Amino acid sequence: MIRYLEQEEKGRTRELWEEAFPDDSKSFVDYYYEEKMKDNRVLVFEREGQILSMLHRNPYRLWLRGEEKTCDYIVGVSTKISERGKGRMRSLMLAMLRDMQEEHQPFTFLMPSRESLYTPYDFRFVYDKTRWVLRYNKDIKRTPYKAGTLTEDLAQWQTAWLKRQYDVFAIRDEAYIERMDKELASEGGECRLIYDDDWFVGMESEWGLKEREMRYLYTGERYRSEAGTKPAIMARIVCLPEFIKHIRLKEDCPHDKLILEIGVNDLFIPQNQGAWLWRISKTGSELTQESRFISKGKMAVFTIAELTEWLFGYKMPSQVKNLPNWEYIETFQHVFLDEIV
Repeated sequence: MIRYLEQEEKGRTRELWEEAFPDDSKSFVDYYYEEKMKDNRVLVFEREGQILSMLHRNPYRLWLRGEEKTCDYIVGVSTKISERGKGRMRSLMLAMLRDMQEEHQPFTFLMPSRESLYTPYDFRFVYDKTRWVLRYNKDIKRTPYKAGTLTEDLAQWQTAWLKRQYDVFAIRDEAYIERMDKELASEGGECRLIYDDDWFVGMESEWGLKEREMRYLYTGERYRSEAGTKPAIMARIVCLPEFIKHIRLKEDCPHDKLILEIGVNDLFIPQNQGAWLWRISKTGSELTQESRFISKGKMAVFTIAELTEWLFGYKMPSQVKNLPNWEYIETFQHVFLDEIV
C-alpha cells in the first residue's frame, strides 16, 4: 500500500534511513528527525505494517522571478535492501508526481546520490554548485556568529543579496536561518560574519565531523574566487502551465507578444502531454492545451526533460531554433539552489 504517514508515524522510517544512508552521522539524523520532519510529508510503500520504501517531500519557499512558490525538495529516497529491484520506488515516484501535479507545484528538485536513478523520471541537472574561497584582503575580518542572534537581519541581508543576482532561490527568513544554525551544529559546523574594515560584506560557514568542507560563502564577487564547479541539483517540471508563467520575452524583443505552438512529451504526467499554444509576453507566459496529441512535423516537440533543462537556462535543445524569434525568449538565467540534505 502506498500512503503518506501521519505525523506521529514518521519516526518509524528512521530504521530505513539508517540502513540506506549509513554515512550520515547520528547527530545529523537526530537533527533531521527532530527538525525537518516537523513540516514535511513522507510517502511510503508499506506491506503488513512494514515500511519497505520511502521518499520525503520537504517544502521550500522559493523565489521565482518576483513571485513566491512552494516547491518540494525530495530527500530520503530509499528502499530496504531486501526489497530493491521490485519496482517499489517507481510506484512512489509516479504517485508523488501525480500528487504534485494536482497541487500545481511548478517543479520539484533533489540532490542525487546517483544521476542514473532519476533520469528515467525526467529529472535533469539545473544547478551547478560552485566552490568559492575568500580572497585575501588585509582589511577583511571574520567574526564568529552566535547561533540564534541577528536572525532577522541576516535573513533580510541574504534575501536581498540573492535577489540582486538570481531568478530562482530559496527565500530566507528567520525560520530558515534558525534551521540552518541547527543543521550546521549537527555536523560540528560554525558560521562566521565577514567584514571589510567595519562594513558587513557577507558570511561563511563550514561543517563536517569526519572531513571539514565549506557549507556556503555568501559575499560579493570582489571578495571571492571560484575554485571549481560540479553538477549538484536536478529538477523536473511538474505542472507545466504553472511553471511557464515565469518565462517571458526579453526587453529588447521587437514584439510585445509572441504566440507559438509547441508539442510536449511527458510519459509520467499526462496533463503535460500534447500540443500547446504558448502566449508569451514581456511579463510572463500562458499555455493553452490544444490537444493531447502531437501532429508530426508541424511544431517543435520537446520532452519534459528537455524543457526542464532549457527553461532553467541550463542546456538548450537543438529544436529550440525551430521556434520563431526563439532568441528573444528569456528563460531563467540565474538559479541558486544550494540546499543540502
